[in-house]
Amino acid sequence: MSRLRTSNGDDYPEAAHKHLLDAQTLLGEQRADGAAYLSGYVVECALKSCWQLETGQPRRGHDLRKLAQAVSAVATVAGAKTARYLKTVTSSVSSSAIAAWTPEMRYWAPTMTSGDAMAWCQIADNVFQETVAQMRLDGVL
Repeated sequence: MSRLRTSNGDDYPEAAHKHLLDAQTLLGEQRADGAAYLSGYVVECALKSCWQLETGQPRRGHDLRKLAQAVSAVATVAGAKTARYLKTVTSSVSSSAIAAWTPEMRYWAPTMTSGDAMAWCQIADNVFQETVAQMRLDGVL
């Protein structure tokens, strides 16, 4: 359990870690759609962790482009706690392949290639390392 756990039980940093492990497992089992789908949630939860750390409030919504832009906006304010977590991959989520992710993917017939799923999992892992993993090392979670 992280320090960002909300009163309703939402814990974005812990959810990001859980989804990352599951995405990597599915990728290893050649389950491209499931791996890609969960990779999107890793990025969403990591970005929401940044938002919550900066603002003290949970963030709703699943649009990764809007979420990344909102996090970037609050992280660029003077004295922002989260500026250090918006490194190369995290700061470019809006323009990366994973920005096409949507929770509605769960209803689609198989659509992801193993190469695309591998790329999305790599983005998710990098975002997790730049944000949640570093927040843990910094002792803010």
